[in-house]
Amino acid sequence: MSDESNALLALKNAWTGVVAASDEVRNLAPSVLAIDEATPVTEVDLEAYHRVALAQSNAVMALRGLVEQLRRKYQETS
Repeated sequence: MSDESNALLALKNAWTGVVAASDEVRNLAPSVLAIDEATPVTEVDLEAYHRVALAQSNAVMALRGLVEQLRRKYQETS
């Protein structure tokens, strides 16, 4: 594989990770929106929400870092 092929494969994989993590956030949306305002916060599954939010955040930051790296590398050689 060429360096550019590897870069494109990394981009596709990172993008897929963001989409999958975002799907998890989207899947939890109905349960979050359905929480009654009278519900004590201690009864809300904050661990699950934290896990999903952290996974999505990490995936987005990894994609952002990769895109920035690719921009630097391939705009310098253009």
